[in-house]
Amino acid sequence: MRITNYIKTCLTNFTQQIYFALKLHLSLTILLIFLISGTVFGQTKKKQVVALKIANHLNIDGLLNEPIWQEAAPAGDFVQYDPYNGPPATEKTEVRILYDNVAIYIGAMMYDTSPDSILTELGFRDTDNLNTDYIAFTISPFNDGLNAIVLGTTASGVQYDAKIYNDHNDKSWDAVYQSKVQILDNGWSAEIKIPYSVLRFPEKDIQTWGFNIERSIRRKREMDTWNFIDKEIEGKLRQAGEITNLTNIKPPMRLSFTPYVSGYLEKKADDPNWGYSFNYGMDLKYGINESFTLDMTLIPDFGQVQSDDEIFNLSPFEVYYEEQRPFFTEGTELFDKGNIFYTRRVGNIPDGYGAVYDSINEGEYVSDNPSKTKLINATKVSGRTNKGLGIGVFNAMSLHTFATITDSTTGKTRKIETQPFSNYNMVVLDQSLKNNSYISFFNTNVYKGKNYYTANVTGTEFQFFDKNSSYCINGKFNLSQQYNPSSSADLGFTYNISLAKTSGQFRARVTRWVENDTYNPNDLGFLHANNEIGHSMNLQYNFYDPFWRLLSWYNSISLWHQTLYSPHEFIEFGINVHSRGTFRNRLSVGFNIESLPFDQNDFYEARTKGRVFVQPASWEISSYLSPDYRKAFIVDVQGSFERSAKYDQTEWNIALSPRWRTNDKLSFKLIFDYENDMNNIGYVDDINVDNVNEIIFGRRNLQTVENVFSTTYIFNNLLALDFRLRHYWLIAKYDQFYLLDDDGYLQNTDYNENNDFNFNAFNVDMILRWEFAPGSELAIAWKNAILTYNESEITDKFFNNLQKTLNSPADNSLSVKLLYYLDYLYLKKRK
Repeated sequence: MRITNYIKTCLTNFTQQIYFALKLHLSLTILLIFLISGTVFGQTKKKQVVALKIANHLNIDGLLNEPIWQEAAPAGDFVQYDPYNGPPATEKTEVRILYDNVAIYIGAMMYDTSPDSILTELGFRDTDNLNTDYIAFTISPFNDGLNAIVLGTTASGVQYDAKIYNDHNDKSWDAVYQSKVQILDNGWSAEIKIPYSVLRFPEKDIQTWGFNIERSIRRKREMDTWNFIDKEIEGKLRQAGEITNLTNIKPPMRLSFTPYVSGYLEKKADDPNWGYSFNYGMDLKYGINESFTLDMTLIPDFGQVQSDDEIFNLSPFEVYYEEQRPFFTEGTELFDKGNIFYTRRVGNIPDGYGAVYDSINEGEYVSDNPSKTKLINATKVSGRTNKGLGIGVFNAMSLHTFATITDSTTGKTRKIETQPFSNYNMVVLDQSLKNNSYISFFNTNVYKGKNYYTANVTGTEFQFFDKNSSYCINGKFNLSQQYNPSSSADLGFTYNISLAKTSGQFRARVTRWVENDTYNPNDLGFLHANNEIGHSMNLQYNFYDPFWRLLSWYNSISLWHQTLYSPHEFIEFGINVHSRGTFRNRLSVGFNIESLPFDQNDFYEARTKGRVFVQPASWEISSYLSPDYRKAFIVDVQGSFERSAKYDQTEWNIALSPRWRTNDKLSFKLIFDYENDMNNIGYVDDINVDNVNEIIFGRRNLQTVENVFSTTYIFNNLLALDFRLRHYWLIAKYDQFYLLDDDGYLQNTDYNENNDFNFNAFNVDMILRWEFAPGSELAIAWKNAILTYNESEITDKFFNNLQKTLNSPADNSLSVKLLYYLDYLYLKKRK
């Protein structure tokens, strides 16, 4: 026993020494980064292209045969971004800019010495990694190095558009603009008309906009830009060129309506009858002035969005699911501040959904329990002044939600409120500063009536770069508040601060973050767990230009240390080494090694405050291979292996993703992911033994199989069919149980109840989309969903399990949705 205590004391002292050494190392690293840095980079020279004003509108057909195009000055002399950073482009490109009182026109000629080799795969709008050439234009009317939009087209005519904030792309934003392309004997050409209603720009007599052009020559895997973008300098937007001579253009009245009607034929798994329903509503966009836009959705219908990739959650934390609903993904860059706005909270599962089943009496059953609150409207007001002040206001409301309880004998029903009328708000102020810097202030508020608490989170976030984009300091501070009607307010806070060297081959970042034990943003935000203090350091050394057989090579090492905020107990210390590179044959290879060299204190797995589970030290190695996507058939490969010796725990994973592109219209993709977690140890149950609550843990073997099959057939760039099938299977078999003692270690127990289970989630999403007019769409969707959980019949045979799953009751939905885009200026002109 004395030896054990001595070893524990030594390990504790050693951990503390490591912690203080790490803090000293961080401090010294900061000094090294900021005082003994290597290279200082100057500003990239900005090219300029002069826009030419025209009197007559152009016919957008992809051909630049109108004489006026030749009168405009060309933007040329492109340089490579990939694979070599800086040499001249291998093919000539010329772009000209015209404008009138209603729109800006871009004409691009992409010369090609092998026009018969231009790649032209079709795909959905905004699809990544299409095997096709493209041209894209970055436009920043405020020219602030932070905010821009990207509009472009592929050589096959597929549009691409996105909003950019601080070099992060939001592809969910869709603009209504015209584009046409033509394949020619000497290359291909594109013609684009961008109405001013798409853009937000200041009302000035003479304007200069930030502007850059990106061209991809897919067969060469070459990407060229008009204004040179140095990979060793942080921030692409700040390295853009400019459009000049935009004179006397006025922001138009921006008002559009998109009404919709939809119909559903549906059958629930627990109901043998089919039902039908109809919905109608409208989206509205209104330009309040030249800088600000109001977006509103009235009685929205999101029934056709892709199904969530559901999993069985064995962890003590909530599962994070990506937002799929268009209104909540489009134009939300301002609302991403502070990490306090998780849009899935709006119109989500009612707060009292699960408690309903604890409220039924003998002879009663739950006949109806809506799994979503009814959203009646949502509104966003967002924009940026010509002084760089961004303002965002979000509001959404959901109706009262009730469950229905039915008496099985008399048939009488009663209602239980599962969530009252709810109001959700967020306000953001974001000031752009020099050198790609900013400072923001924000607040969220959730109100659910006088009988519930009101939740607020208020905070600030900042990012400051030096003049040459070589160094950066960023951070945030948030204060959470819950005001209860019958008790004092609950207050909590979090902050983080980060110092970084952001340019050059050598880069570094040191970070400190703190979340106190009462910080809670989860009424409208998302946080797995609070009560934490952490420090981390990341060092990188990257090769951006080709050498030897490599095109590029990125390397990093990270260290981190975490403790509880209160009490100040050790959680974990970890080291991660990562390296990835791309060879000249376009094979990308990466590996990752991670070590947690000391026992970790897990304060959450026991599901009881104040209890801890001591996780043994572990290590993990993982790797991936990704071939050249220009090939018609490729297979991505990923694998990992994790080992912890104390409980003989081993986890390994293999993922294969073959892709087959049969032609420019049809493609297939499969993702196969298998994970075998042997001797995994986790929480099972709480039991009462002699009036003492005992926590039961179990040792289990977990096998997870996930298959995702998808195929897309593109009839043309306006009509496409997409099919996606996903099957997730988790099987858990327990072979031993333990009591968790007060020190966090496992002791033997007589507990031996059956906790084995089998879980399946099976989904099919198929949708046909036809964009029959700009901004207007007809969509037909079929969705099928099966969820099964079984503790009595467990099979480890994949196809036997699949057959049982497919024979289980399923939710089915067939829907049709028609939406039509109406632009006020167009209607006024027609009238």
